[in-house]
Amino acid sequence: MATAVINTIVSQKELHLTPGGEPASLEVTVVNGSDRFASFGVELTAAGAAENRSSDWYSISPTVSSKKPPGDVTSFRISITDTPVPGFVGLMNVRVRVFSLELPDETREILRLIVEQGIGKTPLQLDLPVQDFQIYPGDRASIPVRVYNPGQLLTYVTLTLTGIDGSWTESTPERHLQVAPGKQAETVFTCQPPFGIQAPSQLHNFAIVATHSNGPASQIEGRLEVLPMGFLDFSATPKTHHIPEKFAWKFWRSNPITYTLEFNNASNLYQEIGVEIGGEDRGKCTIEITPETAQVEPEQVSQLFLTADKKRPWFGKTQKLLLEVAASWSARRVDTRNDKHSLQLSVKPITPLWLQIVGILGIIYLVWWFSWLNPQNPIFGHQDTVNSVQFNGMGERLVSGSNDQRLIEWNVAGFFNPLANQELREINYRGNRYFQWINQQIAKLFRPQESDDKAVRVIRYRPVNNNFVVTGLENGEILVWDLIQKGDRPLALFIAEKDDRVFALEFTQDSRFLFSGHGSGRVHQWDVLKSNLTAGKNRNSLQPMPPMLSQPFDFAISALKFVGRNDRKLAVVGRYNNFVVWDWIEDSQFVVPYRDGGKENYITSIDTAEFNPDLVVTADNQGYITLWNMQPCLSAGGECEIREVWNDGHQGEPVRSVAFSADGCYLVSGGDDGRVMLWPLRPNGTRLVEHSKEIYSLNNRSFNSTDIKVLEEKILIAGGTDDSQEVRLKSEKRLETLGCDAR
Repeated sequence: MATAVINTIVSQKELHLTPGGEPASLEVTVVNGSDRFASFGVELTAAGAAENRSSDWYSISPTVSSKKPPGDVTSFRISITDTPVPGFVGLMNVRVRVFSLELPDETREILRLIVEQGIGKTPLQLDLPVQDFQIYPGDRASIPVRVYNPGQLLTYVTLTLTGIDGSWTESTPERHLQVAPGKQAETVFTCQPPFGIQAPSQLHNFAIVATHSNGPASQIEGRLEVLPMGFLDFSATPKTHHIPEKFAWKFWRSNPITYTLEFNNASNLYQEIGVEIGGEDRGKCTIEITPETAQVEPEQVSQLFLTADKKRPWFGKTQKLLLEVAASWSARRVDTRNDKHSLQLSVKPITPLWLQIVGILGIIYLVWWFSWLNPQNPIFGHQDTVNSVQFNGMGERLVSGSNDQRLIEWNVAGFFNPLANQELREINYRGNRYFQWINQQIAKLFRPQESDDKAVRVIRYRPVNNNFVVTGLENGEILVWDLIQKGDRPLALFIAEKDDRVFALEFTQDSRFLFSGHGSGRVHQWDVLKSNLTAGKNRNSLQPMPPMLSQPFDFAISALKFVGRNDRKLAVVGRYNNFVVWDWIEDSQFVVPYRDGGKENYITSIDTAEFNPDLVVTADNQGYITLWNMQPCLSAGGECEIREVWNDGHQGEPVRSVAFSADGCYLVSGGDDGRVMLWPLRPNGTRLVEHSKEIYSLNNRSFNSTDIKVLEEKILIAGGTDDSQEVRLKSEKRLETLGCDAR
C-alpha cells in the first residue's frame, strides 16, 4: 500500500504587512515523502475574512507544481499584497494549507500576520444591482446603487448621477452617504422622463460618480432606455381625382392633379418619412413625390405632395386607375394608423365611348372568326376528312393526315385548354395559311377545282425517336418528313407505281424497313437506311426510291401490322375479308380463316398490343370486331384462336378503325355510326362488357381513324372524322382495379 506523506517547511512564521506598501513575502518548501509521483498546491485562508472573499489579497508562484517523484522538493513563493479583512489593523492568523491531487494527506501551518496602518488611498467600490432600465414616458424608474468602503478609514461619499437630464430626477441628482471601513451603504436615484421631444425614445447612457476625501473617485455606468410611446397617423386627400379635373373648351388638354399626404407623428420617436406607391396601375401613369422624404420631430405634423399625370387616350372608356399609397416610417415601434390608402385616378377618354362600340364589336367578330377558337375557321386545322391519326411515343404530340393534303402536328395539352392553340404546325408547310385561303377563294372563281391526288391516306411516326413521319398519298407516293429540321420539302420520296393508292404503312421496330400496302394488292418493302432520310442529301434534288421487295396479293389491301414476337410476320388484310400472314424473310404465307365476304366486304383495320404482340384485333365493314390469340398459328403451326367476336358495338355499322393500348388492356374502335367506343379487357384478352364506354357520338358522321395512349392515371383517345372538327381528343380515367390494368 502506498504511503501518502507531505513534508512542509515555511520560511517565516510571522510577517508584517502595510497596505499600500511593499508586499509581505515568504517561501513554502514541500517535500514529496510518498512512494509515488505527485503534484502539490498551496492555499491561504485568514481568520475573520468573508467566506465569499476571493484570493485577490495574495499570489502564489507557481500556482500548482508539476508531478514530482518521491523525495523531490517543490518551492512556492507567496506574496501578500492586501489585508484579508478590509479596514482591519492588528494581528491575525493566516492558515497555510498544502495539498496534493494524488495524495489523500494535506498539511496546515499557522502564520502570524501583523497588519499595520495603510499608507495608500483606497478607491470606493460601486455596484449597480440593475444596469439596464426600460421605462415609458411618465413612469418612474428607481436606480439603486451600492457603495463599498474597502479602506481602513470612515469616509463621506458624494454620489452624482450624470448623463440624464437633471429635470427627470426628483430633487437633486446628488446623494450623500457615510460609509464605515469595510462596510457597504445603499441609496436610490429616481427618474421620471416626460413625454414628447424632451424625452425621445432612445438609449441613454448614464454614470454614477462617487467622490470622497480618502481616495480617488470611482464610477459605474448603466443604461436607461426610454421606450417608444404614442402613435403614427397617415392620411391622403382627396381619395378620388379626375383628369381633366374640370371641363374645358380645349377638351384634348389636361393638367396633372395633386394629392396631399399628411403625416402626424404623435409619438416620442424621431421619424424620417416617405411613401411607397404600388398597385397594379402604378406603371400606367406618371407619378412624382414632392419632397421625396422629410424629417418629422416628435409631436409634429408634416406633408408630402403626390402629383399624378396620365395621357388621355383618344378611344376607350374612362380609365379608373388605383394607386396604393403606403406610408414609410423610419421607426415603426409604436402603433401605426391608416398605414395605407387606395387613391383612385379617373382618366376620361378624348372621344366618347359610344362612338367606338360598333367598330369594336366588328373587330372582335373578325378576330374570333380568324382564330383557332372558331371551329368553322378555314385557316386552322383540316378542311376535309381526316383519314389517319397517331400519337407519338410520349403521348404529348399527335399527327393527322387528311384529304385536304395537309399533315398537321398537334399539341395534346392544347385539347384540354380552350384558350390554347392545339395546332403546333403544318408539317408539309406550303406558305402562309391566310394567303393560301385567299388563293383558294380566287381559284374557286377563276380556276377548276384542284385535284385531290395528293390526299393523305395514312400517316405514321418513325418508331425510333419519333423524329420523322411517313405519309402515304392517294397518288401512290410515300413521303418522309423531318420533325426536327422544319421545312417545306420532304426528306425522301418512295414510289413504286403512279396512282397506286397507299392505304397502309408499317415500320419494323428498329425503323430500318418500311412496308406499304396499296390498292393494287401489292406490299412493298423500302430500305429506309439507304434513302437520303439518313444521308442528308439536298432536298431540292429528291429522286424517287424504288422498293427493295414487292409482294403481290390478290386483293386490295386496307391495313398492315406485324404480329408475333419479331418483325418477320406481317399481317395483311383487305378486300373479300382476306386475312393473310406473310413471312417476308422466308417468303411464306398462310391464310387466317375469316368469315366469307364479297367484293364489297373489307377487313378495314388491324392492330396488335405493343407489349403483347400475339394479341390481335381486327375490324370489318360488316360491323364485326374480333379479338385473336395468334400464338398457336404463329409458333406451333396450329389454328389462330378467336378469343371474342361481336358486332353490336357500332350498331352493325362498318367499323373503320381499331387500336390497342401498348399493354393490351384497352381497345378503342371507331365506325360509321359516328361513335368511338372504349373497351376495357381482361388479362385473357376478352372484354369487360359492363365497363365499356361511349367516348364520342356524332350524327351523320363517321370516325375513319382512332388511336389510344395510356399515360399515368389517364387514357388519351384520338379520332379523325369528316365533320367540321376533324380531329378530336378526349381523356378518360384508367380502370386500375379492373381487368388487366389492375395494380
